[in-house]
Amino acid sequence: MAADRTAVLIVPAAAALLLWPALWNGYPIVFADTGTYLSQAIHLYAGWDRPVFYSLFMLPLHWTVTLWPVVFAQALLTARVLWVVCRTLVPVMPPLAFVAGIGLLAIGTWLPWIVSELMPDIFTPLLVLVVCLLARVPERLSRTERAALVGLAAFMIATQQSSLPLACGLVATLWTAAKTVSWPGLARPPTSSLAKQRPKTAPSGAATPPDPVMAGEGPPSTPDAADMATGVDIDSAPIMTKRAQTEVKPAIWRVPLAAAPALAVLALCSVNLAAHGRFAIAPFGNIFLLARVIYDGPGMTALRAECPSAHWRLCPFIDDFPATSDEFLWADTSPLNRAGGPKAVSADADAIIRAALYANPGAEFRAALSNTAEQLTLFHSGDGLNPWAAQVTPWIDRDFPAREATAYAAARQQSGVLAVPAVLARLHVVIALGGVAACLMLIPIALSRRAPCSYFLLGVLVALPLSAAITGALSTPHDRYQSRIGWLPPFVAAVSLASLHRRGA
Repeated sequence: MAADRTAVLIVPAAAALLLWPALWNGYPIVFADTGTYLSQAIHLYAGWDRPVFYSLFMLPLHWTVTLWPVVFAQALLTARVLWVVCRTLVPVMPPLAFVAGIGLLAIGTWLPWIVSELMPDIFTPLLVLVVCLLARVPERLSRTERAALVGLAAFMIATQQSSLPLACGLVATLWTAAKTVSWPGLARPPTSSLAKQRPKTAPSGAATPPDPVMAGEGPPSTPDAADMATGVDIDSAPIMTKRAQTEVKPAIWRVPLAAAPALAVLALCSVNLAAHGRFAIAPFGNIFLLARVIYDGPGMTALRAECPSAHWRLCPFIDDFPATSDEFLWADTSPLNRAGGPKAVSADADAIIRAALYANPGAEFRAALSNTAEQLTLFHSGDGLNPWAAQVTPWIDRDFPAREATAYAAARQQSGVLAVPAVLARLHVVIALGGVAACLMLIPIALSRRAPCSYFLLGVLVALPLSAAITGALSTPHDRYQSRIGWLPPFVAAVSLASLHRRGA
């Protein structure tokens, strides 16, 4: 319970540090997609391209009055997740050290900028951390804690189409690693339980055997994150059987991890059934893959080869395609919109994609690798901070009070002067790269010590290329995709270093 009282004080303090970009801007930061996320819940519709769940998250917070509570909630949620991670890996971390660490992240990484933005991008890196939390000794969390983390992960997965493959990839990686590596958390160290067992009464005249902890032969029992969160010393609970002490049944470990993606899939399919009449995760998601294969080359080749007989909706515009896939997807005069819009073209998309992959699978595979590699190099801070007058302003003017529209219009971003200071932008790159290097150096040490931070180090190192493959190879490479998870390596490396230092002390 003491940990809960501490969190009441330090989580808001840490959250406040993460809001400085919004305060400096004079208003929460917006992006091109913000308009859709605002309007879906207000006007009761489901867009073809974005799930409704972030819009539903926003509505009770702003209630068409002001958008500041949305970024306040995002900051509090972020600070809380980071606090849980820190207390899980370093149970004795001083509260002031945590706040100071968040302050360093607020200056040295892109984290506070995505916290301050009216976008679900912050949920991508938080999802990585929550999956790692669920993978680390879930039997030491109460049912309420596990349910809360599963629900949070399911929500975060459902907010963005790219989050589902990311979550599934992370879960599959941790499951595979658990079968091949001696991981912490899959076996409960018996010394902790032995230290709690009541010693057997020695025969009369015999010496009482020394306590292994008091004798310095066993590690002292220290409270972990679950102890501090629940106020209960789990090691003082009724002693488990010998088998339970040394083995965590696979079902206990796997169910929380599998439940989150499953719940997200069910939620997405149910909403799409109600909104579009199709029980599908993303009824029109093939449009993004269509754009990718066209602009990688094989898709355009397939169009030119098949259009004389296929009569696809895009065929009349084959000579009018814009220069980039972004223009194809979003420009009002693009062939996609002139051909009837994404929903109409989606009916032809699968056939075009199949024709492209069948005709030249090698070219598309090489393009996917190239796009993934390009995305891995694109992680600079500042992407999307320009004004979005056509995409966001009309919704603010229409659905919010005049004073809110005035505050929005007066923000630095709407004046075109919002940017990450150059010195910070360079610092973000250095810290992100340093974090990756530190994670690579720490993971063999963590594995050799069977340290709990192994999960987090592995999760982050897998998330980086996996996210790049999902967003770069299946969509379009942009700095914003990789920069949103670029702060994870330095954070996890710092906490892991503290955890390993404590274990080695």
